[in-house]
Amino acid sequence: MAGQDIRKTGFVLTCLVPGLTLYLWLVVVPFIKTLELSGYRFSGVSTKRTWVGFENFADLGNREEFWWAVRNSFTILLVVAPILLLMAMGLAHLAQGDSKGAKLMRTIYLFPNLISLVAAALIWRAAYNPSVGLLRGIGLAGPENGWLGDVGTAFGAFAVAFVWVSLGFYTMLYCAGLAGIPGEVHEACELEGAKGWRKYWLVTRPLMWPVRRVASVHVTIASLGVFALVNVMTEGAPSNRTETMLHSLYRMMTTGGEFGKAAAMGVVMMVVTALASIALWGVFRRNPVEGQR
Repeated sequence: MAGQDIRKTGFVLTCLVPGLTLYLWLVVVPFIKTLELSGYRFSGVSTKRTWVGFENFADLGNREEFWWAVRNSFTILLVVAPILLLMAMGLAHLAQGDSKGAKLMRTIYLFPNLISLVAAALIWRAAYNPSVGLLRGIGLAGPENGWLGDVGTAFGAFAVAFVWVSLGFYTMLYCAGLAGIPGEVHEACELEGAKGWRKYWLVTRPLMWPVRRVASVHVTIASLGVFALVNVMTEGAPSNRTETMLHSLYRMMTTGGEFGKAAAMGVVMMVVTALASIALWGVFRRNPVEGQR
């Protein structure tokens, strides 16, 4: 028996080696390199590097651009993302069933996911164009500089585009979760007199817990990693009102030649993502209904 256990353990470890190797190569090693580079002043052009310790982090803290990027990223995560998930859940309920209308709705929801983020960003930038855009054509020209050009409306206009390109994915994710709930469960609940909101709270909510957990983790990663929409639609303008952490990192490398500061921003993003993941684990660690048993 001992020999069989050893062989099984050896087989399992052998199967894990390729995955662990890729993880070390693609995740751990780049993280260590980024952490190391964050302590240097480095232009990315020459090989000369000057050790500055935590100076790059201190310089980030003194930049208005950094705080706008952090503020906007957290606004997307804590305000826009929850609204997105609530909308997705509502639309998923409307699209349930085998009727032609429900099938048509599910098809329409997926349309934004059939195009790339760059194409979606170009569509929305054209729609917001203050001179010839679609919104101007229907009488919604907005501020003089356009929806994306005004400091008071730029972030909101960007948030609408973010929700539009993301809504279909989360709606279909919730649709799959709702379809996985047996019809007998709903029937039994209705026989007990629970309908509408009460049925959702007692039956749908706990049974959708695993799907909600996946959706929350995914939307957290997506919110903190917003780049393509910002880069194509606004490039962080006006006055950093649509800047995000990932786009700020990109600009430091490509336009500022500040690879050390960009690495410091990368470390900040890693820490923020890790803390957000820990928080999500705490929230979704256990189904609240199971905790009441």
